[in-house]
Amino acid sequence: MRELFSAMLRGKYEFEDFLTTPIPNNYIPTKVRDRTIYRPNKKLKAYHRFLNTVLFDCLPINESVAYAYRKGVNPHEAVKPHAQSRAFFQTDIRDFFSNIDRDIVRDRLLNPGPSIPIIDLTAYIERILDLTTINGTLPIGFSTSPPISNACLLNFDNDLQAHCRNADLVYTRYSDDVIISAQSREELKEIKQTIAKLLGMHFSGKMLLNDEKSKLTTIGRKIKILGLVVLPSGEVAVDMELKKHIEVLIHYSIQDEDVFLKQAREPDRRSGLNKLSGYINYINAADPPYLEKLRRKYGTAVIDSFLHRSAQ
Repeated sequence: MRELFSAMLRGKYEFEDFLTTPIPNNYIPTKVRDRTIYRPNKKLKAYHRFLNTVLFDCLPINESVAYAYRKGVNPHEAVKPHAQSRAFFQTDIRDFFSNIDRDIVRDRLLNPGPSIPIIDLTAYIERILDLTTINGTLPIGFSTSPPISNACLLNFDNDLQAHCRNADLVYTRYSDDVIISAQSREELKEIKQTIAKLLGMHFSGKMLLNDEKSKLTTIGRKIKILGLVVLPSGEVAVDMELKKHIEVLIHYSIQDEDVFLKQAREPDRRSGLNKLSGYINYINAADPPYLEKLRRKYGTAVIDSFLHRSAQ
């Protein structure tokens, strides 16, 4: 690992500091509504980029079902496999990141797969866990948490996918959102219990489904998944409510910062603009004609500034 670190960081930081720097000194916790976001400083961000490049982005995931946190992949692609279905079960995994603990991550790193370039990984696992967990779990705000979460769910994804294939069901996952569809409501009557059983088997009761967000719907009602709507025709479109919200955010981002932050539900302008940028990039992938409408309404320069904005 030392050689990889030196080659990538090129003397900007010392490997000894990577091994010894006190982690709490290198991030700031910020309260956003009922969540704590941990914002790493410049040095810790560099260490996280290094770990993502040489380790976490190389861990195998089930790309045929896990769509979140992958470059060039968006929610539209997670919903599209369900477009021809008639019944839909949606749920999410409760407190997703905070229930992925050091033990789960350690077990994953002890069996990393053949694509990892670090030949002495086991010697540094505990330090890697120090750098990527807070209070023993994955924190919201670290760039390492998303790829780690996908990798840790590999075996769960594989087993749930196998079950769904055998039952002629369609399964996709977008972060903590689990979506399973079928041709009839009857085919999904036991699926919640199946998902819960597999979570228990793979994570020893540490991961549970969110009952309040579990729902079963069928064509004939509005089928809304990840901000998209599945139409009876089999088309997937951006939900009108989301479109209205995006236009409100664009308007107030230009006209009134206080109202903008209130509408975005973010603590500062940077976070609000990053959220709006995510929406614009989502629209670009899911509904290009609507993006052109936004360009005509607000100006190409304004929309493209969000489209090409990099998260700060």
